[in-house]
Amino acid sequence: MNKNAQLQTADQTLKGAVMALGSYVAHKNNVDPQMIALSLPVAAGIMAWVSTLFGNKNTACMFVSEDDHKS
Repeated sequence: MNKNAQLQTADQTLKGAVMALGSYVAHKNNVDPQMIALSLPVAAGIMAWVSTLFGNKNTACMFVSEDDHKS
């Protein structure tokens, strides 16, 4: 597995864990299930955007327009 694929897998796994934890905490605090469901895409978009600012730009698929890797 190449390094970019490993970074992508780790990035998406971390984002999924953060979203799951947020959903769990919201559910335990009796947040309306519709609000939880509506907040998940927003949270995913914000995490992808933050990943482009602080992390490797190739790990956020949503905002990467071209591959920087040149063979």
